[in-house]
Amino acid sequence: MSYQNNRVYVLVEVQPGKEREFADEMLTKGLIVDSKVERMDLVHGAFDFAIVLYGKMENIDRRIMELRKSPFVRKTETLTSFEMSPWDDVSGRLNE
Repeated sequence: MSYQNNRVYVLVEVQPGKEREFADEMLTKGLIVDSKVERMDLVHGAFDFAIVLYGKMENIDRRIMELRKSPFVRKTETLTSFEMSPWDDVSGRLNE
């Protein structure tokens, strides 16, 4: 894995009914318009937002700590991706 280009998925649970306030806070702080934030989606399920961060791990760590400081955040879960074989290699093996 390249330590220069990591992709991390951050799942965020916010206080009930505070989704708009959380999104507004992230916009106000510039967290979701930063080039290191690839996406921020409102989702259904155990978490309310799925945020995709990209870049150096030290910068991603800093960004996650900033997210967690929000008074609206109840819980986060971070999923760190890793390099796999190209999809063509993987799908070819599934058909064997």
